[in-house]
Amino acid sequence: MTAGASVHGALGKLPRGLRREGEAFWRWANAGEIGNAQMQDLRNSTMRKVCAGLVFLATIILPAIALAQKAPDKPTIAVSADPREGGTIWLIDPDGADQRAILDISGNPLPLGLAWSPDGRKLAFHTEVNGNVDIYVMNADGRNLKQLTEAPAEDSWPQWHPGNQRIIFTSDRDGNFEIYVMTAEGEVIENLTDDPVIDIDPAWSPDGRSIVFSSKRGKTLGDLFVMDANGENLLNLTNHRALDTQPKWSPDGSQILWTSHRDGTGDIFLMDADGGNAAKLNAFAAPRDHWEELEPTWSPDGGMVAYVTAGGGDSFIILAIAGADEAEQGRLQIGARTRSPAWFDPDFIGAFAVSPAAKRILTWSWLKRVVHGN
Repeated sequence: MTAGASVHGALGKLPRGLRREGEAFWRWANAGEIGNAQMQDLRNSTMRKVCAGLVFLATIILPAIALAQKAPDKPTIAVSADPREGGTIWLIDPDGADQRAILDISGNPLPLGLAWSPDGRKLAFHTEVNGNVDIYVMNADGRNLKQLTEAPAEDSWPQWHPGNQRIIFTSDRDGNFEIYVMTAEGEVIENLTDDPVIDIDPAWSPDGRSIVFSSKRGKTLGDLFVMDANGENLLNLTNHRALDTQPKWSPDGSQILWTSHRDGTGDIFLMDADGGNAAKLNAFAAPRDHWEELEPTWSPDGGMVAYVTAGGGDSFIILAIAGADEAEQGRLQIGARTRSPAWFDPDFIGAFAVSPAAKRILTWSWLKRVVHGN
């Protein structure tokens, strides 16, 4: 890019009056129509006004935009819920308090695949409208709902890149389900898998360098695979004859949570990021057969997990410690059906590193107090 293009690009962001003065200065200076002394005076005057314009942008305009897209100011779990309760997407505190509906699209199937943007200012999800499943995004308060995909296909299960600018998702727009990536504004960039078999349920690693997903490659019902962010260097993590799906990376990148049917019904499993040490979570101890556990997610500090337990037309959210032998610690439900938990905490925006052990203990102790009254 030329220097002139850079200057004009910057001037284009200023108020009209300042923009005219800046453009005149640039034109005169390049044409050699003024002397050195005049140029110095004009440069000083113009630069003062240009700087004032930039200060105006930084102190008034940009903060106003930021306030219009405000993130929750406390730990919050977004869920989709039975619209008979007054809304279809709700925000709930992890202790079950302060339940508030932020979006009502009743009359359509329940929104699924809720996903917070890393900065907490937006929520993405998929739902079916007029017979077509597409991905939508809105502000954290439910305002400014925008449809991101419009292909005559099913576009579903969005997940944000840690850098906040891209969204990965599943689509059958090419005839079978593949993994795609698009900008946060809905421009489809690339088909990452492009394989004859079904590839679904992608999730980014916390550093954005890798993607884990479920695939029918290898003559299985569905294994978990990991690949580089560009679709290369594919590796099978589970290699099991049963269906493994809905993987989610831990915030520190060391573990993966997922749903598996290897014991005959949907259960939540946990393993190391390289596929080792797989173990089933045993938090849901209700004596009911044929209940499915699905849609697992992590608390932002990595100390807790949340997932859906569904059966008999009923579904609710289980909260548990991120370990294989921990009992249920909390339950969230709005109406008969509650799905797709997505957990946000403003204290962990952009925190891709390992969470301090002390923070995990504090989170567990706090939740135990609020749930059990201890």
